[in-house]
Amino acid sequence: MKRHQQILAGVLLVQLVLIAVVFWPRTVASGSGERAFPDLKTEDVVALRIADSDGNSVYLRRSGDGWILPDAEDYPANASTITSLLDKVVGLTSDRLVTRTEASHQRLQVGKDNFVRRLTLELADGSAQILYLGTTPQYTTTHFRVEGQDETYLTSALTSWEVSALPASWIQVGYLSVPVDSLLQVTLENAQGSLTFLPATAVAGEDTAAREWTLADLNAGETADFAATRTLISQAASVAVNKPLGKTELPAYGMASPNAVVTLKTADQVITLTIGAKTASGNYVVKSSNSEYFVETTAYTIEKLVTSARADFIAQPEQ
Repeated sequence: MKRHQQILAGVLLVQLVLIAVVFWPRTVASGSGERAFPDLKTEDVVALRIADSDGNSVYLRRSGDGWILPDAEDYPANASTITSLLDKVVGLTSDRLVTRTEASHQRLQVGKDNFVRRLTLELADGSAQILYLGTTPQYTTTHFRVEGQDETYLTSALTSWEVSALPASWIQVGYLSVPVDSLLQVTLENAQGSLTFLPATAVAGEDTAAREWTLADLNAGETADFAATRTLISQAASVAVNKPLGKTELPAYGMASPNAVVTLKTADQVITLTIGAKTASGNYVVKSSNSEYFVETTAYTIEKLVTSARADFIAQPEQ
Protein backbone atom coordinates (compact mmCIF):
# COMPACT_ATOMS: atom_id res chain seq x y z
CA MET A 1 0.00 0.00 0.00
CA LYS A 2 1.36 3.39 -0.98
CA ARG A 3 2.16 5.98 1.61
CA HIS A 4 -0.69 8.33 0.73
CA GLN A 5 -3.16 5.43 0.80
CA GLN A 6 -2.04 4.57 4.32
CA ILE A 7 -2.59 8.19 5.38
CA LEU A 8 -6.08 8.22 3.87
CA ALA A 9 -6.92 4.93 5.54
CA GLY A 10 -5.76 6.36 8.87
CA VAL A 11 -7.88 9.48 8.42
CA LEU A 12 -10.90 7.33 7.58
CA LEU A 13 -10.37 5.24 10.72
CA VAL A 14 -10.20 8.35 12.89
CA GLN A 15 -13.44 9.62 11.32
CA LEU A 16 -15.19 6.34 12.01
CA VAL A 17 -14.06 6.44 15.63
CA LEU A 18 -15.33 10.01 16.00
CA ILE A 19 -18.67 9.08 14.48
CA ALA A 20 -18.98 6.18 16.88
CA VAL A 21 -18.17 8.39 19.85
CA VAL A 22 -20.65 11.09 18.84
CA PHE A 23 -23.58 8.92 17.79
CA TRP A 24 -23.23 5.81 19.95
CA PRO A 25 -26.40 5.42 22.10
CA ARG A 26 -25.93 6.74 25.63
CA THR A 27 -27.56 5.72 28.86
CA VAL A 28 -28.52 8.21 31.54
CA ALA A 29 -25.57 9.09 33.70
CA SER A 30 -25.42 7.57 37.12
CA GLY A 31 -25.83 9.97 40.00
CA SER A 32 -25.20 9.53 43.67
CA GLY A 33 -28.43 7.63 44.31
CA GLU A 34 -29.15 9.77 47.37
CA ARG A 35 -32.54 11.28 48.07
CA ALA A 36 -33.17 14.62 46.37
CA PHE A 37 -34.37 16.01 49.72
CA PRO A 38 -32.13 14.11 52.19
CA ASP A 39 -33.66 15.34 55.46
CA LEU A 40 -37.26 15.88 54.36
CA LYS A 41 -40.17 13.90 55.81
CA THR A 42 -43.76 13.99 54.60
CA GLU A 43 -44.98 15.22 57.97
CA ASP A 44 -42.55 18.19 57.80
CA VAL A 45 -44.60 19.77 55.00
CA VAL A 46 -47.28 22.12 56.34
CA ALA A 47 -48.30 23.77 53.06
CA LEU A 48 -47.90 23.20 49.35
CA ARG A 49 -48.28 25.52 46.36
CA ILE A 50 -48.41 24.07 42.86
CA ALA A 51 -48.03 26.24 39.75
CA ASP A 52 -48.07 25.25 36.09
CA SER A 53 -46.89 26.73 32.80
CA ASP A 54 -50.39 28.05 31.99
CA GLY A 55 -50.46 30.37 34.99
CA ASN A 56 -52.69 28.17 37.14
CA SER A 57 -51.89 27.86 40.83
CA VAL A 58 -53.37 26.06 43.83
CA TYR A 59 -52.43 26.49 47.49
CA LEU A 60 -52.96 23.67 49.99
CA ARG A 61 -52.36 23.84 53.74
CA ARG A 62 -52.35 21.28 56.53
CA SER A 63 -55.08 21.78 59.14
CA GLY A 64 -55.12 19.37 62.07
CA ASP A 65 -55.29 15.87 60.62
CA GLY A 66 -56.53 17.14 57.25
CA TRP A 67 -55.79 19.62 54.48
CA ILE A 68 -57.66 22.70 53.26
CA LEU A 69 -57.68 25.27 50.45
CA PRO A 70 -57.14 28.61 52.23
CA ASP A 71 -57.96 30.59 49.07
CA ALA A 72 -61.46 29.07 49.11
CA GLU A 73 -62.09 29.86 52.79
CA ASP A 74 -60.68 26.54 54.01
CA TYR A 75 -62.61 24.26 51.65
CA PRO A 76 -61.70 20.67 52.63
CA ALA A 77 -58.98 19.04 50.51
CA ASN A 78 -58.35 15.34 49.99
CA ALA A 79 -55.67 14.50 52.56
CA SER A 80 -54.87 11.04 51.19
CA THR A 81 -54.21 12.39 47.68
CA ILE A 82 -51.91 15.11 49.00
CA THR A 83 -50.06 12.72 51.30
CA SER A 84 -49.52 10.33 48.40
CA LEU A 85 -47.96 13.15 46.35
CA LEU A 86 -45.70 14.26 49.21
CA ASP A 87 -44.54 10.68 49.76
CA LYS A 88 -43.43 10.57 46.12
CA VAL A 89 -41.65 13.92 46.38
CA VAL A 90 -39.84 12.87 49.56
CA GLY A 91 -38.81 9.62 47.89
CA LEU A 92 -37.21 11.20 44.79
CA THR A 93 -33.61 10.11 44.28
CA SER A 94 -30.62 11.43 42.36
CA ASP A 95 -29.57 8.14 40.79
CA ARG A 96 -30.44 9.15 37.19
CA LEU A 97 -28.39 12.25 36.49
CA VAL A 98 -29.13 13.93 33.14
CA THR A 99 -27.09 17.15 33.27
CA ARG A 100 -25.06 19.31 35.60
CA THR A 101 -25.31 22.54 33.58
CA GLU A 102 -27.58 25.52 34.14
CA ALA A 103 -27.75 26.00 30.38
CA SER A 104 -29.89 22.86 30.10
CA HIS A 105 -32.61 24.09 32.42
CA GLN A 106 -34.55 25.93 29.73
CA ARG A 107 -34.44 23.02 27.29
CA LEU A 108 -35.62 20.55 29.93
CA GLN A 109 -38.17 23.06 31.33
CA VAL A 110 -36.87 23.00 34.88
CA GLY A 111 -35.90 26.67 34.98
CA LYS A 112 -37.11 29.34 37.40
CA ASP A 113 -39.30 30.97 34.76
CA ASN A 114 -39.73 28.00 32.43
CA PHE A 115 -41.19 24.90 34.02
CA VAL A 116 -44.00 22.41 33.55
CA ARG A 117 -44.75 22.33 37.29
CA ARG A 118 -43.29 24.13 40.27
CA LEU A 119 -43.92 22.76 43.74
CA THR A 120 -43.19 25.00 46.72
CA LEU A 121 -43.07 23.02 49.95
CA GLU A 122 -43.51 25.09 53.11
CA LEU A 123 -41.98 23.34 56.13
CA ALA A 124 -42.80 23.38 59.83
CA ASP A 125 -39.55 25.19 60.66
CA GLY A 126 -40.50 28.14 58.43
CA SER A 127 -38.20 27.21 55.54
CA ALA A 128 -39.25 26.18 52.04
CA GLN A 129 -38.09 23.77 49.36
CA ILE A 130 -38.85 24.19 45.66
CA LEU A 131 -39.06 21.37 43.12
CA TYR A 132 -39.31 21.86 39.36
CA LEU A 133 -40.86 19.19 37.13
CA GLY A 134 -39.97 19.46 33.46
CA THR A 135 -40.24 17.62 30.20
CA THR A 136 -41.21 13.97 29.84
CA PRO A 137 -38.86 12.16 27.43
CA GLN A 138 -41.09 9.12 27.89
CA TYR A 139 -44.67 8.90 29.15
CA THR A 140 -43.57 7.44 32.48
CA THR A 141 -40.45 9.55 33.13
CA THR A 142 -39.98 13.20 34.04
CA HIS A 143 -37.03 15.55 34.41
CA PHE A 144 -36.80 17.27 37.79
CA ARG A 145 -34.55 19.75 39.57
CA VAL A 146 -34.34 21.06 43.12
CA GLU A 147 -34.12 24.84 43.50
CA GLY A 148 -30.54 25.96 44.21
CA GLN A 149 -28.96 23.07 42.31
CA ASP A 150 -27.81 22.91 38.70
CA GLU A 151 -28.17 19.13 38.45
CA THR A 152 -31.24 17.81 36.65
CA TYR A 153 -32.39 14.23 37.13
CA LEU A 154 -34.83 11.79 35.57
CA THR A 155 -37.47 9.94 37.57
CA SER A 156 -40.23 7.45 36.93
CA ALA A 157 -41.66 7.90 40.44
CA LEU A 158 -43.52 11.13 39.67
CA THR A 159 -44.94 12.79 36.55
CA SER A 160 -46.36 16.26 35.98
CA TRP A 161 -49.74 14.69 35.14
CA GLU A 162 -50.04 13.71 38.80
CA VAL A 163 -49.39 17.26 39.99
CA SER A 164 -52.28 19.39 38.81
CA ALA A 165 -52.42 23.11 39.57
CA LEU A 166 -56.24 23.05 39.53
CA PRO A 167 -58.19 22.87 42.83
CA ALA A 168 -60.58 20.19 41.58
CA SER A 169 -57.73 17.67 41.52
CA TRP A 170 -57.24 17.94 45.29
CA ILE A 171 -60.80 17.77 46.62
CA GLN A 172 -63.72 15.38 46.73
CA VAL A 173 -65.51 16.48 43.55
CA GLY A 174 -68.94 15.37 44.74
CA TYR A 175 -70.76 18.47 46.00
CA LEU A 176 -74.37 17.29 46.04
CA SER A 177 -75.36 13.64 45.84
CA VAL A 178 -78.87 12.44 46.62
CA PRO A 179 -79.86 8.88 45.66
CA VAL A 180 -82.55 9.22 43.00
CA ASP A 181 -84.53 6.33 44.48
CA SER A 182 -84.83 8.27 47.76
CA LEU A 183 -86.49 11.28 46.13
CA LEU A 184 -90.22 11.85 46.60
CA GLN A 185 -90.51 15.08 44.66
CA VAL A 186 -88.35 17.46 42.62
CA THR A 187 -89.35 21.04 41.82
CA LEU A 188 -87.60 23.18 39.20
CA GLU A 189 -88.05 26.94 38.94
CA ASN A 190 -86.37 28.91 36.16
CA ALA A 191 -87.16 31.67 33.67
CA GLN A 192 -89.43 29.28 31.76
CA GLY A 193 -91.70 28.61 34.75
CA SER A 194 -92.16 26.21 37.65
CA LEU A 195 -92.31 22.42 37.23
CA THR A 196 -92.93 19.65 39.73
CA PHE A 197 -91.76 16.11 39.06
CA LEU A 198 -92.97 12.97 40.84
CA PRO A 199 -91.97 9.31 40.63
CA ALA A 200 -94.24 7.83 37.99
CA THR A 201 -95.52 5.03 40.25
CA ALA A 202 -96.29 7.53 43.02
CA VAL A 203 -99.05 8.95 40.84
CA ALA A 204 -100.73 5.55 40.96
CA GLY A 205 -100.13 5.27 44.71
CA GLU A 206 -97.48 2.58 44.41
CA ASP A 207 -93.90 2.30 45.64
CA THR A 208 -92.05 5.65 45.35
CA ALA A 209 -88.76 3.90 44.50
CA ALA A 210 -89.63 4.29 40.82
CA ARG A 211 -87.47 4.09 37.77
CA GLU A 212 -89.32 6.78 35.86
CA TRP A 213 -90.48 10.33 36.60
CA THR A 214 -93.44 12.32 35.36
CA LEU A 215 -94.83 15.85 35.59
CA ALA A 216 -97.31 16.43 38.40
CA ASP A 217 -99.80 18.37 36.24
CA LEU A 218 -100.12 16.42 33.01
CA ASN A 219 -103.18 17.37 31.00
CA ALA A 220 -105.55 14.88 29.47
CA GLY A 221 -103.87 13.12 26.59
CA GLU A 222 -100.34 14.14 27.66
CA THR A 223 -97.61 11.63 28.46
CA ALA A 224 -94.30 12.38 30.13
CA ASP A 225 -91.11 11.96 28.13
CA PHE A 226 -89.45 9.53 30.54
CA ALA A 227 -85.99 9.84 28.95
CA ALA A 228 -86.05 13.63 29.38
CA THR A 229 -87.34 13.55 32.95
CA ARG A 230 -84.88 10.83 33.93
CA THR A 231 -81.95 12.93 32.65
CA LEU A 232 -83.11 16.06 34.47
CA ILE A 233 -83.65 14.30 37.79
CA SER A 234 -80.19 12.72 37.58
CA GLN A 235 -78.57 16.09 36.92
CA ALA A 236 -80.47 17.73 39.77
CA ALA A 237 -79.53 15.02 42.26
CA SER A 238 -75.79 14.90 41.51
CA VAL A 239 -73.61 18.00 41.21
CA ALA A 240 -69.81 17.98 40.99
CA VAL A 241 -67.35 20.71 41.94
CA ASN A 242 -65.28 22.29 39.20
CA LYS A 243 -63.87 24.95 41.51
CA PRO A 244 -64.61 25.75 45.20
CA LEU A 245 -65.33 29.44 45.77
CA GLY A 246 -65.68 29.84 49.53
CA LYS A 247 -68.37 30.58 52.12
CA THR A 248 -68.88 34.30 51.44
CA GLU A 249 -71.68 35.21 49.04
CA LEU A 250 -70.49 37.78 46.51
CA PRO A 251 -72.83 39.88 44.31
CA ALA A 252 -71.16 38.41 41.23
CA TYR A 253 -72.52 34.98 42.19
CA GLY A 254 -76.02 36.13 41.18
CA MET A 255 -77.84 34.44 44.05
CA ALA A 256 -80.25 37.37 44.48
CA SER A 257 -81.69 36.64 41.01
CA PRO A 258 -80.75 33.03 40.32
CA ASN A 259 -81.00 31.32 36.96
CA ALA A 260 -82.75 28.37 38.54
CA VAL A 261 -83.78 26.88 41.88
CA VAL A 262 -84.18 23.14 42.37
CA THR A 263 -85.90 21.64 45.43
CA LEU A 264 -85.19 18.00 46.22
CA LYS A 265 -87.54 16.33 48.72
CA THR A 266 -86.87 12.99 50.43
CA ALA A 267 -88.56 11.32 53.36
CA ASP A 268 -86.31 13.04 55.89
CA GLN A 269 -84.96 16.23 54.28
CA VAL A 270 -85.54 19.03 51.79
CA ILE A 271 -82.49 20.29 49.88
CA THR A 272 -82.47 23.44 47.79
CA LEU A 273 -79.95 23.90 44.97
CA THR A 274 -79.63 27.48 43.79
CA ILE A 275 -78.01 28.08 40.40
CA GLY A 276 -76.59 31.58 40.15
CA ALA A 277 -74.68 33.51 37.54
CA LYS A 278 -72.52 32.21 34.74
CA THR A 279 -68.81 32.72 35.34
CA ALA A 280 -66.21 34.12 32.95
CA SER A 281 -65.26 30.55 32.07
CA GLY A 282 -68.82 29.75 31.03
CA ASN A 283 -69.68 27.66 34.08
CA TYR A 284 -72.26 28.30 36.82
CA VAL A 285 -72.03 29.28 40.48
CA VAL A 286 -74.21 27.00 42.63
CA LYS A 287 -75.09 26.75 46.31
CA SER A 288 -76.69 23.79 48.04
CA SER A 289 -78.65 24.34 51.25
CA ASN A 290 -76.79 21.43 52.87
CA SER A 291 -73.36 22.99 52.28
CA GLU A 292 -71.85 26.20 53.59
CA TYR A 293 -69.77 26.61 50.43
CA PHE A 294 -70.44 28.20 47.06
CA VAL A 295 -68.86 26.29 44.19
CA GLU A 296 -68.49 26.52 40.44
CA THR A 297 -69.79 23.62 38.38
CA THR A 298 -69.43 22.90 34.69
CA ALA A 299 -72.20 24.25 32.47
CA TYR A 300 -72.79 21.09 30.45
CA THR A 301 -73.80 19.13 33.58
CA ILE A 302 -76.37 21.68 34.74
CA GLU A 303 -77.47 23.69 31.70
CA LYS A 304 -80.77 21.80 31.34
CA LEU A 305 -81.84 22.96 34.78
CA VAL A 306 -81.52 26.54 33.56
CA THR A 307 -83.01 26.25 30.09
CA SER A 308 -85.65 23.49 30.28
CA ALA A 309 -89.33 24.28 29.84
CA ARG A 310 -92.49 22.21 30.33
CA ALA A 311 -92.69 21.21 26.67
CA ASP A 312 -89.29 19.51 26.94
CA PHE A 313 -90.82 16.82 29.18
CA ILE A 314 -93.94 16.01 27.18
CA ALA A 315 -93.69 13.02 24.85
CA GLN A 316 -94.55 13.86 21.27
CA PRO A 317 -97.24 11.70 19.67
CA GLU A 318 -95.96 9.16 17.16
CA GLN A 319 -96.47 10.19 13.55
